[in-house]
Amino acid sequence: MAIDSKVTAPVVRTKPSAGADAISLILQQAGKSAEEVAALATLDDADRSAEQQFTGEAPTLVSLFGNVNAVDFEAGRFSPSAEIAKTMAECLEFLLKRKRDGSLLDHDKMLIHADTLSGLAELGFFGLAIPQQYGGQGAHLGDLGPLLRALTLVHPDLAVLFEVHNFLGPVTPLLDFGTEEQKQTYLPRMASGELLGSFALTEPGVGADPSKLALTARRDGDKYLVTGVKWPITNVIYGGLCVLVLKLEGEGLAPGRDSGMLIFEVPKSDSDSFRMIRNQLTAFDYLWNARFRLSNYEIPADRLLGPPGKGLAQAFSSLAKGRGGICVNSAAKIYRLLAQLILDPSQLQASEGLTKRYRTGGWVAFRNTFGKPIGDAPRIQTWIGRAVCHALASRVLGDVCFRLAAKGIRDETIGMVAKVYASKALLQTAINAYQIQGGRSVHSDQRRQALRSGGEAALADARSLIENYIGENMHEFTIATVYEGPNAVLADVGAPNAMTRGIRAKYLEPIGLAEVNGKSGWLLKAKFGWFIARTTFGSWSPRVGSLAGIKYPFAEKEQLVQRALRRNRVLGRRILMIIARYQKSFIDQSFLLGDEGGVFDQLCASLAALVYTLSLTEPHGEYLLVARALDLEAALRMKGESDSPQLQRAWAEIGKLLMQSDSALFNELIADLEISDIPLDPRFIDRFI
Repeated sequence: MAIDSKVTAPVVRTKPSAGADAISLILQQAGKSAEEVAALATLDDADRSAEQQFTGEAPTLVSLFGNVNAVDFEAGRFSPSAEIAKTMAECLEFLLKRKRDGSLLDHDKMLIHADTLSGLAELGFFGLAIPQQYGGQGAHLGDLGPLLRALTLVHPDLAVLFEVHNFLGPVTPLLDFGTEEQKQTYLPRMASGELLGSFALTEPGVGADPSKLALTARRDGDKYLVTGVKWPITNVIYGGLCVLVLKLEGEGLAPGRDSGMLIFEVPKSDSDSFRMIRNQLTAFDYLWNARFRLSNYEIPADRLLGPPGKGLAQAFSSLAKGRGGICVNSAAKIYRLLAQLILDPSQLQASEGLTKRYRTGGWVAFRNTFGKPIGDAPRIQTWIGRAVCHALASRVLGDVCFRLAAKGIRDETIGMVAKVYASKALLQTAINAYQIQGGRSVHSDQRRQALRSGGEAALADARSLIENYIGENMHEFTIATVYEGPNAVLADVGAPNAMTRGIRAKYLEPIGLAEVNGKSGWLLKAKFGWFIARTTFGSWSPRVGSLAGIKYPFAEKEQLVQRALRRNRVLGRRILMIIARYQKSFIDQSFLLGDEGGVFDQLCASLAALVYTLSLTEPHGEYLLVARALDLEAALRMKGESDSPQLQRAWAEIGKLLMQSDSALFNELIADLEISDIPLDPRFIDRFI
């Protein structure tokens, strides 16, 4: 397949600088400014360096451009050791008891109660993800997804605290990049709960583009003098441990290749060189989130984590693990939203110890519209069924991310897919739940206000106070689309970069370098053309992946898996066509792979259907209906369509099942979730007026 020489002809607007690397040279030839070249080349270099920290091929990329083993997308089974399972159970029982007696949170300080944190520390909570040789429990990363979901249902801020402490920093960076001395110094203290961890990447004006870091560490003998601001940072408490991602000076590093990662022992109080102010947030507001300034603050040089120049690469590798956590958290919040609509808080089916099981008959049953319960409306059933499908797929996507990371495989694309897919599903469910609840959603949560002003005592004689979980928490549902990378940035920039990095390195960069040196590069173009042709023809094969080794195989499961793998190959073909068309200007056209109905959006639906189908254990039942609906949705997305009458009917059937007390979906997903009173429940109107 020939490559159009007109497309690849260089457009020289800036003179290539001497000694520039391949990426910089090509960006310069494409007419990028020096500032753009520095930023884009820095991020690409960080991405490639991060990949070198892992082993094995990313299954998602293999599925796009080759024949993948379907088993690589299996989430596996929750199988912690007996000791770790015991610790998890004890921590959850402890948290549920404190939630039940009102001592989980400190409403005066707007924090998780100090006694809650100390009690968790005694149980081994903070060391679950830390290896035993450093005083932890040594849980496998793949076994932590269910714990994160459970923590989200107890209180979402607990899950965020656990994620930030372990996956972003400092536990993961220390384990991946720290020296043995650094690990021995800090990990035991983190496992015991003495040090609460945080991760400082974001700065004012530096979020989606971390190549423009302003916090600077200047080398001065055996120490660094650190100056600058980080804002906003979660968990960065006085006396805690923070990982700083910053710019290094005095290390002889080239501009744009000068990032670093420093271990920062947060002082216990402010000083002339350190000042911190807590932020007032509307999401995860029971955590300490702050902004802080360092002014020539001295940090010993032996606190450098990993080699100089690799700070961004190391940060990116940690972010990849954090996105799996956002995915499973979002799934849990979707379940809670659905439970709030469907369960009847006044009708207990059973109550054993700390757990309760409710009956159906909540808002969707007693709110009437045109003479019928609102839950009987086909549109409402469709909304609920769609939320069920997306939540179940999100749960599995998150678990797959954890399993891959536990195996040392960096599949950056599926991490972004998981985060974007789940957080969009959560936001859509929240909007629908808000509409289903109607105008009552805008009523303030009086119980929440009373707690914050007077603590538990304020609720003692206040049964008439209205509680409003859905309306009051919209910010909790929207924030997931922002942190660990805004969805639009991941879809338009991050994912296209991850999906095409290998192709660009192998084919486009050599072509660009040849042209920079005044050569035609026709042989290189021919190789690229052959790769496109071979990949394209391969995508039309009836079997585009191996099903060997998948668990619980049955005929329809195998058919659904093969259809998903074939969709991925078609998407790979579309990606190559876009690259072939735009080539050096591809970086400006990458939004064509974005999530507004583009390739990334289609890949989200296809991977969701694939990983969920692989989790099926039986050839029948309600969960198979979900797999069929996800498959149908993915097929429609490939055509540029969002739904169809057939898909609407499938979602409605699943929605009706969730609202039936004898269905598996109801009993296994929401029947035992803790819910609050529904605001202005008309059956109890005498309580309020």
